[in-house]
Amino acid sequence: MKQENESELAILEEFEPQLWSCANCFCGLCVESCPAFKEMKTESVTARGLAQIGLAIISGELQISDLSNEILFGCTGCGWCESICSMNTPLYIKTNGTRNTRMSGATVAEKLRSIKILEGGKLPSEVREALVSLTKYGNPYGVGEFSKDDWVASLDLSLEDQDTILYTGATIPYDDRSKRMAEAVIHCLRVGGERFGMLGSVERESGAFARMMGEEWLFSEMMEHNKKVFKEHGIKKIICVSPHDYDAFINYYQDMETIEVKHYTQVLNGMIEDGKITIKKELNKKITYHDPCYLGRRNGIYDEPRKILQSIPGVELIEMARSRDTSYCCGGGGSGLILELPNVNLDKTRADQIKEVDPDIVAVACPNCYQMLESAIKSRGYDIEVKDIAELVKEAL
Repeated sequence: MKQENESELAILEEFEPQLWSCANCFCGLCVESCPAFKEMKTESVTARGLAQIGLAIISGELQISDLSNEILFGCTGCGWCESICSMNTPLYIKTNGTRNTRMSGATVAEKLRSIKILEGGKLPSEVREALVSLTKYGNPYGVGEFSKDDWVASLDLSLEDQDTILYTGATIPYDDRSKRMAEAVIHCLRVGGERFGMLGSVERESGAFARMMGEEWLFSEMMEHNKKVFKEHGIKKIICVSPHDYDAFINYYQDMETIEVKHYTQVLNGMIEDGKITIKKELNKKITYHDPCYLGRRNGIYDEPRKILQSIPGVELIEMARSRDTSYCCGGGGSGLILELPNVNLDKTRADQIKEVDPDIVAVACPNCYQMLESAIKSRGYDIEVKDIAELVKEAL
């Protein structure tokens, strides 16, 4: 397995030309709005800083054990540096660029984390336990994977002769907020007449969690397992609840050309526009929408969630100062959902930005964002509800 997948895995030396390009850059655009830099005030956690660290690791000037957890796990993979870097703007790179040819602080961070794991370095206990749980159960919570089968059976959504699946990933149904979000998506899809099923425990986590935390081998195994399962069941369409899974399937899975992959907001928006879902009730709420990094900046899906919200009568949609391609990360990418780092409070910073526009509700479209923002808003004591877009549609039906 190792030799077969070696070219796909995080070997830092393969990325050395990009490291030099990044380290020699003087523009600093990747630093200016990097959320990790905003929080920690050190360039070590930015793309340019991580590039210099990567080069020092390659040359032997630094050892992986020299890096603090804040430097190693501070990057959330929000994609700011990758989207703003002029080295990534040429048409050829945009259309043909791969993980190993595009400038990206997240890629360097993931490769450094992989080295830490491969060298047997001491990981934060939260990361170590999450990776063990992902390996054993397919989720980071230590919950038996067959509880997903019970949940799927209770919804009467076992896969039979359908070729469309709702893919629920690592957090559903193990986290209550994520479960509530998924059940709202399921309700809306049924109202819209979508024929679909779910794989239950047969589906493995997409590998998004594993790859972000540096477990490249586990990501590769999960990818191969899922591709085999999709082929065996004749899957032609995947509807993702989480943008992290959507991103993994679209950008990191190979040989998926025959399968259509959609985020659920794309599907619901299409149903509303086609008249398959009719929204009748007024909500009469002031709502702001938080763009998930892995849906918006990393994959360009900005309009569909907003169109859904604007289709609900009585909704006043207001934008935060940092929205769309400048959206501020909730902190739930990378290892942020399970690892709390000192002086890294992206979730609370985003909660403060939400409070600035003083909405009744902040709408989300990602289970990670749901968890991070609800906890942060509660900790700040703000009188703001966090609701998933599908929950809002369900309320308005």
